[in-house]
Amino acid sequence: MSAMISGYMNRFVVGYAKLLDHDLTAPQYLIIQILAEDEPKSCSELAEVLDVTLPAITNLSNKLAAKGYIERITPDTDRRSVYLRLTEQGHEVMASMLERYQELTKPMWDSLTEQEIDTLISAYEKMGSLLPVGKIQK
Repeated sequence: MSAMISGYMNRFVVGYAKLLDHDLTAPQYLIIQILAEDEPKSCSELAEVLDVTLPAITNLSNKLAAKGYIERITPDTDRRSVYLRLTEQGHEVMASMLERYQELTKPMWDSLTEQEIDTLISAYEKMGSLLPVGKIQK
C-alpha cells in the first residue's frame, strides 16, 4: 500500500512540475516553492527540508542560478555560508506556475465533493504527522 501511494504522489509531483515548466525538474520546482514561501534559505536548510545532500543542493542551485531563477548571497559576517533567494525572474516563474497550477487542477478540485476534499486533507495531515520529525514541512 505504501509503495503504491508513494508512487502516485511522486508521479503527481513530477508530472505537475513538467506540466508547469518543461525546463524544471521536480526538485528544482520544490526549491523555488520553498524559497517563495520563506527566503532566504541556506543550502543546509534546503538539504534538510528536501532530505538530500549538500552536493545535491549545490547541483540544483547551480542549474536554477544559470536559469536566472535564484541568486546566491554570502553574508559579510560568515563568508563560508551561502544563502539562496529567488530573483525577480524566479518570483515571476513561481507566480506563473501557481497560476498554471490553478488552471490545470481546477477541474480536478471541482470534481471532488467538500467531504472528499476534507477527507483528503485529513489523510495528508495524518500521514505528515506520522513521518519522522524534520522530513516534512508545511
